[in-house]
Amino acid sequence: MSTTTPVAGVAHAVDARALGACAASAMAPGRITSVWVINKSGGLIYHRAFDAVDGRGETHAMRLDANATLRLASVWHSMHAIARKVSPTRGCVGIESVECDTFDLYCFQAETGTKIVMTTTKGTVDARGTLRRAHQAFYAYALQNPFYEMEMPVRCELFDAEIANVVRSVNERT
Repeated sequence: MSTTTPVAGVAHAVDARALGACAASAMAPGRITSVWVINKSGGLIYHRAFDAVDGRGETHAMRLDANATLRLASVWHSMHAIARKVSPTRGCVGIESVECDTFDLYCFQAETGTKIVMTTTKGTVDARGTLRRAHQAFYAYALQNPFYEMEMPVRCELFDAEIANVVRSVNERT
């Protein structure tokens, strides 16, 4: 089970091993494997997967088909909302992290309801700061774009490039 201590106003980590969902892995620690942006209605508006490198230096593509990706985003949105409602902690913001044997999942929800989600190999150091940088990129390159329509898929090369820079800055440290 997770050893994370609950803090008032912050959801505690959920250990996915309790669901029997994970197996051991030899992936290099602390690498971001995907970034997702989910709108306030639960729709996936951005997804980008990055290759993971294992402890032996071998690259593994972490890819899902489009339908699986959409379903997972919707399920995550629903789980996040349910956790927020059933939490006994006042002011709970929902699930912020899921810790598993093979990966970690982190989520940041902005005040607008938009969620930035990233999956990583075990051992990411500054998930919260990285999520905030990704949200700042979303704000700067999508929300301030006069051609972007709220809640619609993000199709902006500058946003894509900035997300790649954020991920590269984390992945190069490992």
